[in-house]
Amino acid sequence: MNKQSIKRRNPIYINIGMAITLCLLGAFLGRQVFSSKIHSKAAFDEVALKLTQSLDPEAYPQVETSAFRRYIDLDPAEFNEIRMYRNEDLMSAGEMVIAHFDNSQAAKAFETAIQNRITSQHDIYSGYAPEQTAMMENALVDIQDNYGFYYVGDNPAGVDGVFLSALKGGQ
Repeated sequence: MNKQSIKRRNPIYINIGMAITLCLLGAFLGRQVFSSKIHSKAAFDEVALKLTQSLDPEAYPQVETSAFRRYIDLDPAEFNEIRMYRNEDLMSAGEMVIAHFDNSQAAKAFETAIQNRITSQHDIYSGYAPEQTAMMENALVDIQDNYGFYYVGDNPAGVDGVFLSALKGGQ
């Protein structure tokens, strides 16, 4: 091989290297853009209304704030606003919590308490209610920048879509 044939091949290797680098950079930036959390300016009542309208109101009545700690170990005073909706039938795992917060400590407290709730409920139902256990295994937890959402029930992906749409409506 002479020097001229080597020089002709080098631009190809450089172009391939640049293409690989650009693909990796694009994948990294795309992940950053598409996985960023939503910071919503939507009013809490609007988000709650859109979510409750998407569900059977009889299946998810609102839980009084005074009874909140009985179900989930969270102090409502730690949040800007927080609501829980729970099926009154004790044989049903169906429940939903919406929280609005303004700091990462509240977000972490929400996430930890909800994970503990899921574990606890799963353990309770696993002994005698396989349908409810399956619902707990599919429980939805969605923590965004300033909102948290927890849902146990039918069609968690669809309900999460309603939640995200409600948050984006207030951006």
